[in-house]
Amino acid sequence: MGDDSKEPMNGLPPPDMKAAWEFYETYTLPRRILKEGTTDDYRKLEPGEIAEGSGLYGVWETPVDEIGDFGLGVYLYFKMLITLVGCMAVCIALNIPAMQHYTSSDYPKADVAAFQLSIGGNAVCDKLLPVCMTTTACTCATKEFDITAAVADKELDMYSLTSETGECAYRAACTMKWDLAYYDASMLGFLVVGLFLLARLQNAIVEEADEAEQTAQDYSIIVNDPDADAVDPDEWQQFFQQFGHVTYVTVAIDNGVLVQKLADRRLMGRMIAFETATDEERASMFDPTENDSAFDQLSGFKKKLIGAGLSNHISFMRKKITKVDAEITELLKKEYSAVKVFVVFETEAAQRSCLKEMTVGTIPALLNQATNIPEHQRFRKENILSVSEAPEPTDVIWVNLETTMPHMIKQTAFSMTLTVTLVAILGLAIWQISESSPSLAGFFVAACNGGLPAFMKALNETEEHLTQGSRQSSLLLKLVLSRWFTAAIITWVIRGFSNTIRESFLTKAAAILFADAFTTPIIRMMDPGGRVARNVSAKSAKTQAKMNSFFTNTAWFLAERYTDMTKSLFVGLFYSALYPGGLVWTTCSFIMCYWVDKYCLFRLWKQPPAMDASLTAASRLQIAVVCVAHSVIAGLFFAGFPFDNLHMSSDTATVTELKTMLNGNVETITHTNANVYTFVDQKPQGMINVQTQDWMSSEQVDVVKMFSIINICVVVLVCIGYFGKTAAFSVYKLFYGEYIPVGDPNPDLYSFVPGIESYIPMYQTDKLPLPLLACNLELIDKEHISFTADYSKQDLTKDAVINKAVENGMDVSKCFSICKQYKSPELIESENKQGK
Repeated sequence: MGDDSKEPMNGLPPPDMKAAWEFYETYTLPRRILKEGTTDDYRKLEPGEIAEGSGLYGVWETPVDEIGDFGLGVYLYFKMLITLVGCMAVCIALNIPAMQHYTSSDYPKADVAAFQLSIGGNAVCDKLLPVCMTTTACTCATKEFDITAAVADKELDMYSLTSETGECAYRAACTMKWDLAYYDASMLGFLVVGLFLLARLQNAIVEEADEAEQTAQDYSIIVNDPDADAVDPDEWQQFFQQFGHVTYVTVAIDNGVLVQKLADRRLMGRMIAFETATDEERASMFDPTENDSAFDQLSGFKKKLIGAGLSNHISFMRKKITKVDAEITELLKKEYSAVKVFVVFETEAAQRSCLKEMTVGTIPALLNQATNIPEHQRFRKENILSVSEAPEPTDVIWVNLETTMPHMIKQTAFSMTLTVTLVAILGLAIWQISESSPSLAGFFVAACNGGLPAFMKALNETEEHLTQGSRQSSLLLKLVLSRWFTAAIITWVIRGFSNTIRESFLTKAAAILFADAFTTPIIRMMDPGGRVARNVSAKSAKTQAKMNSFFTNTAWFLAERYTDMTKSLFVGLFYSALYPGGLVWTTCSFIMCYWVDKYCLFRLWKQPPAMDASLTAASRLQIAVVCVAHSVIAGLFFAGFPFDNLHMSSDTATVTELKTMLNGNVETITHTNANVYTFVDQKPQGMINVQTQDWMSSEQVDVVKMFSIINICVVVLVCIGYFGKTAAFSVYKLFYGEYIPVGDPNPDLYSFVPGIESYIPMYQTDKLPLPLLACNLELIDKEHISFTADYSKQDLTKDAVINKAVENGMDVSKCFSICKQYKSPELIESENKQGK
């Protein structure tokens, strides 16, 4: 809290922590208010909106359906967590026979050191028996064997065994109940069927949400290839009027660099304002007069830190603003072209009619050849437009709309190459660490999974995506690739065949699953960076504005949450045949993520842009891959068991065991008519269609054949049902386009939908609490802006550098995208009745 006894700084009252916390609760955290005339139906306040009687979302009492206020993508994420908890309960039930077997007297009990691995049962088999490899009498010797550690059948601890004569080997003292494979196959069948049912359920949710709540996307289309000189919204309004009344037209131009420079200037001005509190300082904070001399007075060391980006100073920021002003002035002289056009119809039926009539494939649009598009539906009677349903307004990244497809492909290829390189480097590190400390390797993998999102986000920022959804889909792919490889695939590949059922290997999987279930969510909930900023760093602020800037929420990505979810599922099912207890930790992970992420959404995270169900569909595809991975690994596990490369022959011999005690005494044990063993290569042949081998028992052969058939069926089903369908649909879109309406059109008129947004060009950044507007606001209804504020303060088109250009006779209107409203007859009639 603020200290009233503190002297005012720079002529203004000192910053007050109490006021900052009030700002945090009122402006930063999401709030809701009861809808008029209801007792349990709430609406979410827009960012910056203040309403009497509003309150914070309750973490415990807010139902999952109300999370839909934050967008369809966020709502589906929480619904999927709940669904996966139910799925895991069924999977655990089907794995109870395996858990019972691995913890029974039929399977040598493994006294594992890691308590995570001891929960629920595991296939760890670190108990070995000495066996003879020759048909004559043989002597098997062991060193430093503590007899008190032996079990009834003289089983030996593998870590204390050394065969000195070469006549002996040590086989795994574990037996498999082969009917466990059929329970595993039943679980896999449940998952595959459940996955298709999940798709139907989520599609039904999407349709229900689309019909229950009208958004701008339901009324809008986007023109992806407008004529470069078609910057007049009136021309577009007249063209699309043939399908129904057009309420808004937004012509986006290729001014991304200009808007970015203006935003950078705002950010620098904000930083200066944080340090200049008096009216005199504010009046001259952009004045370069004597600025050079002030900068020259700085020490050489300070200048070097500034040059390296490790420090800053008002004089340096003023120099930068002067430079940016010059660059903006030059950009204002450029000629700009139309790159995208957004059209909002008054009715959903008009939008659907337009999409039905004008949707064509990418190739016909590029070649401007399509026999099904009549002349009156060709722009200027010539251009066959590439038209599709528009994304949500808050999903659009306006400064990137000028990015071309070849440029995006080059950027994506570069970032994916870096991702693969990083995964390879981490794989080598995991290999080296696992050689010395398996437990440490598990926590290193968990640390990688925690740190990878930050690196991948930074890498993803180098790509220029047109929408937030596209950006997050790209991040999703990178995170899935890196996290799945580091969490499971790399550790499986480098494990060493004979280590498959060793504690040293499975401890890594247990550590990863435990970290996902508890360590990572708890750290996420603690939000150390945000809490330090609010409780420590904020106290050093010189102005209230700067103090308030520390009370912003943590940026987050929905793609990261989806990959966390699917990664936990992937690791749990990847190892479930060997470690069924891991499914318990996986279930705990989903439960923890539901409550922790719900808390973070309401108390810690920035409010997300409204996103569609594309990430949810991508996560279903990942779950399909998880099913394939489980099927393959389970097949390899049952085909390689018991992983000791030994096979019992029909011959017998006399075996003498020499056991050297820790006290130096030697115990001699003789077995007559002992079975003789031979070396065999137990490594499974093949991955999908695993081959049976002569050393296998008849039960094992049946299991291997069954999993080979299952593998082939699952792979074919996933490839056709998911990858094949996606690939075929992608090819179809190239030639015929894509338009699949969901449900029946809603009769509500766009202009009368409460709180609906429009496509208003703006600039969004995590460094600012609210977006910056980049169009002429006089042509629109401000009620259709996606946030509430004093819009004149958010308007980039009225900045000092722009006003100066206008004073110098420059026409700056052509330098900004245009959004224009065309009121419908129904709206005009309604306003006339209200006397507006």
